[in-house]
Amino acid sequence: MKRAKHAVSIKLTVLWFLVFMILFSGVSLIRTAIENNKEWVNPYLDVNENMWSYQYITELNKAKVLPDAEKFEPTVEETRGNLVLYLYNMDSGPFKKRDKVQPEKDVRAPDFEDVTKDSEYYDAVCWAYELGLASGVDETHFAPDDLLTREQVCTIVARFAAMEKLELIQVKEPNQFKDSLYISSYARSGVTACQISGVVNGYDNGFFYPAENMSRQECAAVIYRIMMAAKTEIPEGVDLVDLTAGAYDELYKNYTDIPFTALVPASAEPGPVSFFDKTVFIGDSISMTLESYCTATGALSKAQFLCAGSMSPTNMLTGQILPEYPKGSGQKPPIQDSVAATGAEVVYIMLGMDNIAYGVDKASSDYVTIINNILTRNPEVQIVVQSVTPMTSDSPRANATLNNDTINAFNQKMQEICQENRWYYLNVSEKFKGEDGGLIPDYCSDKSSMGMHFTYDGAKVWVDYLLCHIPEDLL
Repeated sequence: MKRAKHAVSIKLTVLWFLVFMILFSGVSLIRTAIENNKEWVNPYLDVNENMWSYQYITELNKAKVLPDAEKFEPTVEETRGNLVLYLYNMDSGPFKKRDKVQPEKDVRAPDFEDVTKDSEYYDAVCWAYELGLASGVDETHFAPDDLLTREQVCTIVARFAAMEKLELIQVKEPNQFKDSLYISSYARSGVTACQISGVVNGYDNGFFYPAENMSRQECAAVIYRIMMAAKTEIPEGVDLVDLTAGAYDELYKNYTDIPFTALVPASAEPGPVSFFDKTVFIGDSISMTLESYCTATGALSKAQFLCAGSMSPTNMLTGQILPEYPKGSGQKPPIQDSVAATGAEVVYIMLGMDNIAYGVDKASSDYVTIINNILTRNPEVQIVVQSVTPMTSDSPRANATLNNDTINAFNQKMQEICQENRWYYLNVSEKFKGEDGGLIPDYCSDKSSMGMHFTYDGAKVWVDYLLCHIPEDLL
């Protein structure tokens, strides 16, 4: 009798357990359905529909690849830690059920000193290291906050695509970038794979800029394209990208070095004035005369200007002097934000007259910082540095630290820097030097007081020089 009661008790327990599991599963399914149908709310205050990257960022957030946060900071440069975190979220989320390549041997991530177990990156870093997607910068550091270059992103993303057994359609033939031979050897096949699949593109001027950092929104665009590639049905007969490590290294043996010359040569004929519709000029009081002349005459079409008296790289960095933008608003944002607001594609910049007296090294160093700030905020703009124009040979402002010799030394230094960084350099000063090496007096508006500013006649000569010295790659 007791055995019968015990058996009944067991059956009831099992029955109640099954009922509970059915109910629990039903509730879970209902909850999942509700969550799937729940309207998505954009968590990022700084991401809106007017941004070119809106779709990439929002779709990745919907897929739980990009985590929620108050701000996304789309123009901030992306980091190593964030990239592996996004790919880890992709692997364990949208790609969770994919048949993946397994590591050939058991590899365990070292105990990185800068990625502890309580770090948001810990699981992702261990995963990326053990699968060979990313290594540490040394045996004890992963450097999750280090910025990512374009070639590094391509390398990691190509490895990830291979690990996920993705089939990427080849949408274009591999073509040499003008700076292909400057791509690190480890990254060459990854860059080519990303190029011919359309995952990453070069710039309109034919360069790839492998060492430039990639912004968060640019990185999001790359990851989104990889996510969408997994959903793409592969038509019969199409060529697929070879994601094998080193698959495209041989191509580079046939590439020839395409030298870059920073100094822009004169053209036989003036270029189209409409080119300047996509430009913005940054400068101090010397450039203000050019601005005034162009505003009055339309000589450079719709070129925009961000100029202010006594503006130097040093006092721009401290915020002491910055151009007003929009004009008449009283607002003076950081120069990189003003450039972004203009929407310009080419930045002409002439600074230094108010800095050279502090030494060529200091003046050029701060100048480079200003340009890098502009490029960080606006990675696709092209930089054209204009040489500082001379003073009159008898300028009342000339002294031991600011004179035509120090101006020439500064210009030489900036031309070398432009060559190193592949920025264009425009030797405007050559047009205004007289036989004595000083500013031609007929072009000077303040011979008796400063000996450095221009008349409208000088501004007209300047415009003519600009029209005959447009970088050919930018046309």
